[in-house]
Amino acid sequence: MFATAGNLSVRINPENFWITASGKHKGKVTSEDFVEVSVKSGEVVSAKPPNKASAETTIHQAIYSQFPEANACLHVHTVSSNLLNFNTPKNPGFQKVPIPPIEIIKAFGIWDEKPALEMAVFYNFGSVPEISKTIRDFANADKSYPLPFLLVEEHGPTVWGKDLEEANRHLEAVVFLFDVMARRR
Repeated sequence: MFATAGNLSVRINPENFWITASGKHKGKVTSEDFVEVSVKSGEVVSAKPPNKASAETTIHQAIYSQFPEANACLHVHTVSSNLLNFNTPKNPGFQKVPIPPIEIIKAFGIWDEKPALEMAVFYNFGSVPEISKTIRDFANADKSYPLPFLLVEEHGPTVWGKDLEEANRHLEAVVFLFDVMARRR
């Protein structure tokens, strides 16, 4: 993760999750640098001053509320993900885009030979809560979405997993996938 770009979170129970506080350098975070947030409301439950919730907290809250298998969520900004522009329409604010059936998709637990997969790509609204609402709308409309990640266009991917180890594996695979996609353009 570059400097303060991105955020990390872990669900600690069905009701709450911890997320890195706004403005913290992710290579130097300690247990003091997290904010506790409600999965249901998105409200801050606990924060040590001067910590405040990241602007992207609502994206994590949307993932935890819509994908019950998610217990860890990682959001990063990568060069490759920022180079991939799919001209996602502002209305409805998302689209599905084909991804190449390369070997790395096995990291997502997909073992089919040459599967035809599409990833969810979201319009980068200036208001993060609007992005989060669009993620909820998408998840409610597509209950069978098979991938543990999504992309906010010209911003970065958000990945999730049953624990931090799985989420990190998904992140490494997404970074590789986006590098391939960016180089193929």
